[in-house]
Amino acid sequence: MSTSSQPQFRYTQTPSKVLHLRNLPWECAEEELVELCKPFGKIVNTKCNVGANRNQAFVEFADLNQAISMVSYYASSSEPAQIRGKTVYIQYSNRHEIVNNKSPGDTPGNVLLVTIEGVEPNDVTIETIHLVFSAFGFVHKIATFEKAAGFQALIQFTDAETASSARNALDGRSIPRYLLPDHVTSCYLRISYSAHTDLNIKFQSHRSRHLTCFITLGVH
Repeated sequence: MSTSSQPQFRYTQTPSKVLHLRNLPWECAEEELVELCKPFGKIVNTKCNVGANRNQAFVEFADLNQAISMVSYYASSSEPAQIRGKTVYIQYSNRHEIVNNKSPGDTPGNVLLVTIEGVEPNDVTIETIHLVFSAFGFVHKIATFEKAAGFQALIQFTDAETASSARNALDGRSIPRYLLPDHVTSCYLRISYSAHTDLNIKFQSHRSRHLTCFITLGVH
């Protein structure tokens, strides 16, 4: 292969547990970044859709060696890192941690970021999440994933007003016990607004769902 194309990495950079990803597809979602990076270690933070063209992101690993592992893998691989078929360029960031400038919930939007504390990923299904949040309005899409903060879900409503109603009612509350497995003793919801406006659900699975097919959920 030719080596005259743009290199994916700057080998002279000092390694950091924060990686800088460029050439991302438009409105690249956090779960897409996590899906690309999680084979190399635990993701503790992300910062999406940065730069003038909103096609860059930062991903912070829990450990420096995990970030080095990802950089080393793609530096020697004949297959580039890709998201939605686009080659993603990866390099170490000059920063050593991601600092989120926004306080949780300071910019209302139609997508909620929900951290479900006290559970394992398989303890709470998409159907349960849908049942709880659809009480406040139509839920279009749900995507779930794991981060250092715990088991999380992105929940897309029609508008910010509906999302705000759900957040105000459920933030700090628990999912009803009858919807949870017997071994779960406590479960609390921490809810903030996501910067996303339209989640990119690539396929239906137990982790992500476009819920137009669930309009009749609960109708007998």
